[in-house]
Amino acid sequence: MTAAACTSTGTGSPQPATSTTTSAASEVPKVVNSKTMKGIDACQLLTAQQLQTLGATGAPKKGSSPWGDADCTWSGDDVTINLAPDTTTGAGLAQTYKKKSSFNGFQPTTVSSYPAVQVNKQSLSCGLFLGVSDTQELSMTVFVEGQSNPDYHNPCAFAPKVAAAVLVNLPAAR
Repeated sequence: MTAAACTSTGTGSPQPATSTTTSAASEVPKVVNSKTMKGIDACQLLTAQQLQTLGATGAPKKGSSPWGDADCTWSGDDVTINLAPDTTTGAGLAQTYKKKSSFNGFQPTTVSSYPAVQVNKQSLSCGLFLGVSDTQELSMTVFVEGQSNPDYHNPCAFAPKVAAAVLVNLPAAR
């Protein structure tokens, strides 16, 4: 899924669109307690227990993010989660803010005191960009397909739960 799309039925991660819009650098929130994803396998960003709690019980599938890092997707009967770290561009959440006009429903938010942006909310899917440091961001797309999931038809309530779980597992940046 490309987050810039209006609808989707596949899996993937939010990706920055090719069009650019300039915005003031002061608009991008700074990360206070930086963490790092550098050197961490995307499929290790969530523990087996967290995945079970979130309802993503399928085996992880590795792929490649638009930034050259590996990404990881888990599917279950109720949810699909795709995590795509960006540890290579050095732009962090600033690249998402720069292209905010290319997203449907650009909504700044925070997750566990970390800056984030929700994008492309659909009835069953939501994209979220999480700033883990000023130079790294985590792009994720969640699909909440199971009617037994309390966030069914509200996937943008589910995405921050996934992001908060990832943040617990990330080491502090040095």
